[in-house]
Amino acid sequence: MSMLKKTKEFFGLAPYETDHDDAYYADEPRYEAAPAYAPEYREREYGYTPEPVAPAAPAPRTYQSTIVPVELNSFEDAQIIGAAFRDGDAVVFDMSLLSRDESRRIVDFAAGLCFALRGQMKKIDSLTFAVIPEMSTVTTSELERAARIR
Repeated sequence: MSMLKKTKEFFGLAPYETDHDDAYYADEPRYEAAPAYAPEYREREYGYTPEPVAPAAPAPRTYQSTIVPVELNSFEDAQIIGAAFRDGDAVVFDMSLLSRDESRRIVDFAAGLCFALRGQMKKIDSLTFAVIPEMSTVTTSELERAARIR
């Protein structure tokens, strides 16, 4: 094979030649049929025993968290939401007394809390939201009752 042809094959400019006369390439691989790869052989000869299958992980525990209602007067009150949520409590917060910009900042803050601590955020009313911890079992009706919507 010429040097030019080898260079073209290397850079993918020509089809790669797969015709080999070498005896190595003529044999078909027989790994699976070989006795050394049989599980019984490995156990018998080498004292190999397969790893036991690990039991399934237990179901995660859920809990009934306390619902903390919060009425916000300014963005500085957001730390009340964060502290209660970090302690594992569901928090319902009303933003009716805030300006539109402050409400947007509070919602962004609460969404960041939910992402960081694997919680979830629910919209209860137009200006009322709730953040719920990861393993908490709180229904929407309980959140509405805590927000005094029902």
